[in-house]
Amino acid sequence: MTANAWAAEKAAPDFSLTDTEGRTYTLNQFKGKVVVLNFITIWCQPCRAEMPDLNEIQKEYGSKGVQLVGICLNADPNQLRFFVKQLNLGYPILGGTDKVNKDYGDIMAVPTTFIINKQGDIVQKIEGARSKAEFLKVIKPLL
Repeated sequence: MTANAWAAEKAAPDFSLTDTEGRTYTLNQFKGKVVVLNFITIWCQPCRAEMPDLNEIQKEYGSKGVQLVGICLNADPNQLRFFVKQLNLGYPILGGTDKVNKDYGDIMAVPTTFIINKQGDIVQKIEGARSKAEFLKVIKPLL
C-alpha cells in the first residue's frame, strides 16, 4: 500500500487490449490525456471499493483531459463481461494479458494504478486502493 514516485519519468509501455464488446484500445490512442491505468482482478474487494470513486473522476474530469482505463488480470471473458455489466462504469475495462502484466513490472498486488502524464510517461505507481481525493492530488497538477 505504497505510493511510489518513479525515480525518473518512464515511458508507459503501449498495449493493445480488448474490452468485453471486442473493441480494441491502445495506450497511444490516449496521448495528450492524463491516463489513470488501474490494474484489477474481479475477485479483489479493494478494487471494487475504489471503482465508484474512479468512475466519478472519469465523469468529472474526462472532459478536462483525464482518461480512466481498467485492466483486469486473470479473468475469464464471461466473468469479466458480467463484472463490467454489474458495475456499469463510464470507462473501459480491458482484458489483461501476461505481456501487459510483465510490461508493467509483474503486478503482484491489486489494485495497482499507474498515473501517466499527457506525454505518455508514468509519473506515479500506486499500490492499494485510494480515495477520490487521494487520486486527484496526483491527477490535478498534471492537467
